[in-house]
Amino acid sequence: MNVDRDRPVLVHVASGIGNIVLATPLLIVLSRAGFVVDALIDADYPGVGELLEGWATIRAVYDARRNRPSLASYVHVIAAVPPFYWYRHSRRYAMIEATLRRPPDALFYRDEQAYYLEFARSLGCDVSAAPYYFLPVASECNDLAGPNTLVLAPGCKTGEMAAKRWPFFPELAARFPDVVLVGTDDDLRQFDGARMHFAGRVRSLVGRLSLLETARTIASAGVVVANDCGLGHLAGALGVPTVLLFGPTPHLTLGRFPANVTILRAGLPCEPCWFTQRFVACNGDVSCLRQITVDEVTKAVTAHFRPKERNPRDGRN
Repeated sequence: MNVDRDRPVLVHVASGIGNIVLATPLLIVLSRAGFVVDALIDADYPGVGELLEGWATIRAVYDARRNRPSLASYVHVIAAVPPFYWYRHSRRYAMIEATLRRPPDALFYRDEQAYYLEFARSLGCDVSAAPYYFLPVASECNDLAGPNTLVLAPGCKTGEMAAKRWPFFPELAARFPDVVLVGTDDDLRQFDGARMHFAGRVRSLVGRLSLLETARTIASAGVVVANDCGLGHLAGALGVPTVLLFGPTPHLTLGRFPANVTILRAGLPCEPCWFTQRFVACNGDVSCLRQITVDEVTKAVTAHFRPKERNPRDGRN
């Protein structure tokens, strides 16, 4: 393909925080190949675009909630939108000649990161040594979290998505002296609607921080434990030691995980079941998550911790 790299490329990424995080290798590969990259962020949550601002990989970040660039100014438009969201955007891009052809949907459900990278490959980029997903958010020197802090992100989206929640976050929190909760108020409810109750010494930042402030707090932490959720994948992208707890949802279909991410799952023969009738038959039991013990998660957290003193003159640990 004859590639014009003198004009910018627009990459439209969408859906949940985790989906957008997993699309960042595409942005990196395009930039390394010499493309000028603009990003259009179409996220389920406000503030996701702020996570990418100031990153040398991207020239401009547009938030679909506020403004959209003119598509006519781009030599290539990459609609890196998950298949389950494509119905919202397909009509708009069908009229744009610069829109790249989308890979087969089946690739997304085999390897989400490979799906996004396929756009770069179609433009002649080498994706054989693709980078891990990444976010350019640095830690901050503040009192919210430090190298000895365990950050818990017990949430994910509500409704059926709450079936991804590990039920023993309060018991885990009781085993560590410095614990911070992040997320939204809905994140503290179990799949059956019961509210999680944490010991009084656990510091809750739930509902108090913007997404960017949450990311900076996570970047300052020693270890993060999360469900299969946006904040969990955000933590992995920040390079923080991260323990991700999987049950009904698959993890291999997300693509490569960096070395700072540890995956824990019970390994029952019925899991993962998210896209099958087995999930319906489970009827909310989600024993795959309940069989990940607090002892197992405690061991994983302890293995990650590398306690050290914070340098007050440097926000990075």
